[in-house]
Amino acid sequence: MGKGAKEHRKKVEARNGRLKNDKAKLEKMKREFIMKLIEQEKQKGMFENNPTIDPINPTDPSIDTTLEGPQI
Repeated sequence: MGKGAKEHRKKVEARNGRLKNDKAKLEKMKREFIMKLIEQEKQKGMFENNPTIDPINPTDPSIDTTLEGPQI
């Protein structure tokens, strides 16, 4: 392996490291923004009085759970 290939590999590694760090920073910013938004909505009371969803009752005749997907 020549000197030029080694230098190129170093540059590529450095670039990939920078890209990885930038991606991690962006993900962290997105996560923090979403958490901040959720906190603001909680303070406004948007998460209060949410209806609870009951699990499927197997004895309920209106829901037939024995059906499978489409048959071909």
